[in-house]
Amino acid sequence: MVVLLKSTYVCCRIDKDLKACAAKVLSASGLSINDAMHLFLRQVVATQGLPFEPRQPSEKTASAMMEARDIRQRFCSKKDEISDECG
Repeated sequence: MVVLLKSTYVCCRIDKDLKACAAKVLSASGLSINDAMHLFLRQVVATQGLPFEPRQPSEKTASAMMEARDIRQRFCSKKDEISDECG
């Protein structure tokens, strides 16, 4: 039996809510985020690509995503302005 030692780390930054929602879904299947990442990377190697077919969002979805980004940037810039005035 060959035992593979885990000798490296993978780190990525994601949205806090996304992480919490994903952890909840995975936990229902008895998996941790670490387990899911391990499975994902094994499938990438096994399939020599993504284990799913990436799709382009519809025009309506893409438009909504752009609008959401614009709104977020406006709020972030206002937050910075307030911090500058108060700080």
